[in-house]
Amino acid sequence: MVVSLLACLGFSAFGQADVDSPYSLFGLGQVREKSMNSRLQGMGSVANAMFDKGMINVENPASYAKIDSLAFLFDAGCYFKSSTFSTSNLSEQASNASFDYVAMAFGLTSWWKMSLGVQPYSTSGYTMLVGKNLPDIGYTTTRFKGKGGLNQAFVGTAFKIGDHVSLGANGYYVFGDTQSETTLYFPDSSYYIGTRRSVDVMVKSFMVDYGLLYDTGLGDDMHLSLGLTYQQSLNLKGNQTLFIRSIEEDIDTEVEYVIDTVAYKTSDAKMTLPQGIGFGVALRKNERWTIGADFNWTQWSKFARQGDVAGLSDSWSLSAGAEFTPRHTSISGYFSRATYRLGGFYEKGFVRLPGNDGIDYNINKVGLTAGMSFPLPRTLSKINLAVEVGQYGTHKGGLIQERYAKMDVGISVFEHWFMKRKYK
Repeated sequence: MVVSLLACLGFSAFGQADVDSPYSLFGLGQVREKSMNSRLQGMGSVANAMFDKGMINVENPASYAKIDSLAFLFDAGCYFKSSTFSTSNLSEQASNASFDYVAMAFGLTSWWKMSLGVQPYSTSGYTMLVGKNLPDIGYTTTRFKGKGGLNQAFVGTAFKIGDHVSLGANGYYVFGDTQSETTLYFPDSSYYIGTRRSVDVMVKSFMVDYGLLYDTGLGDDMHLSLGLTYQQSLNLKGNQTLFIRSIEEDIDTEVEYVIDTVAYKTSDAKMTLPQGIGFGVALRKNERWTIGADFNWTQWSKFARQGDVAGLSDSWSLSAGAEFTPRHTSISGYFSRATYRLGGFYEKGFVRLPGNDGIDYNINKVGLTAGMSFPLPRTLSKINLAVEVGQYGTHKGGLIQERYAKMDVGISVFEHWFMKRKYK
C-alpha cells in the first residue's frame, strides 16, 4: 500500500488550513523536533546550548536558570507556510497557518527558575487520491485523509549548581486527537459498494525531558556553553475508535450516503514514544554575537502502536547558526540595536519508503534560515521574525517532494516585575 500511496502517478494536496504534508500519514504525523522559539528558528533552530537572560528556551530546560531573576518573560509565536508538493510530473500547492507556541518564565529565587506554556507536539493534515485498474473490476480510487495532532502543556524548572552548571526538567501533559480515514471507491462498477475505514485516536498522557547546561568564561568577554538534553521513552495512553462503513459517495462533491455499518469498536490506545538525546555547543561574545551547533538523535525505530513496532527508522539532525547585534547599546541607530541571524539544518527523517524502482529512500529534510529581532522602544521586549526555506522528501522512485517557505513571527516580552522601588 505504501508504494502505491507515495509512489503513485498522481495525488491531491488541497490548499486548506489543515494541509501539512503527505508524510504526516506516518507515525504521529509531523513531529515538531526543532525549537519553536522564533528567535532560535532564525539560527537553524540551534537550541541545546543556547541561553539568554530574556529568552525562554524550552528545548533545554536547564537554560531557565540563566534568565533574569527579577524578570517576568512572556513569549508567543505563530507561523505561515506555503508548500509545493510534486512528483516527477505533477505538482500541487498548499498553505497553512497556525499558532506555534506560548510560554512564560520567572525566577523564584536567584538560583531557581520556572517556566510554563503550551506548544504543538505533532500535526497531521493530508488528502491524497490514488487510482488503480484491477482485473474484472475496473478502475478504483482510494482516498487517504487525515487531520488533527497532539499538543503539550508543560511546566519546567531549573536550578543553578555552582557558577557554571545548571540542571532542568520539563513535565508535559500531552493531549489531542488524530483522525485518519481510508475510503475505497469503484466508480466504474455498479456491483461493488464503497468502503470507508475511520480511526480516531485521543491521547492524554504525561512525559518528562531533562537538560544540562555548562557555561564558562574564556576571557576577553568570550563565553563557551555546552548543552545536553534527554527525552525519556514514554507509553502514551488514550482511547481509539474504529469505524468501518459501506457507503455510496460522489467523489467530486463528497455527497455521501451511508448504507451499512460494518464494524464499530472502541479500545484503549497504546503508543510507545521513543527516547532521544541532543548535544549542543555555543560560543558568544557579550551581547554582540553568538555561534552554535546542535546534534539530535531520536530512536524512532522503537515507536509502536498497540504493541506493534511501526517500522520507522531512527532519526538524527544537524543544525548550525549565528546571530549578530552591531551595537546593542546604540541610542541613535535603531537597526544597530537589531539582531541579525542566519542558519541551516539537515534532518534524516524517521520515514523510509520503497520507491517504484525497488529502492528504499529516506524522507529527509534540509533547509536554510534567516531572522531578525526588532527591539521595541523604551523596553527590553522584542519582535522576532524568522524565515525558513527548505525541501522535504524526494522525487526519486516516484515519491513526493515538498518545497516550502515558512515565516515565523513571535514576540518576546521582558518586564521587571519583582524590583523593589526606592524613593528618596
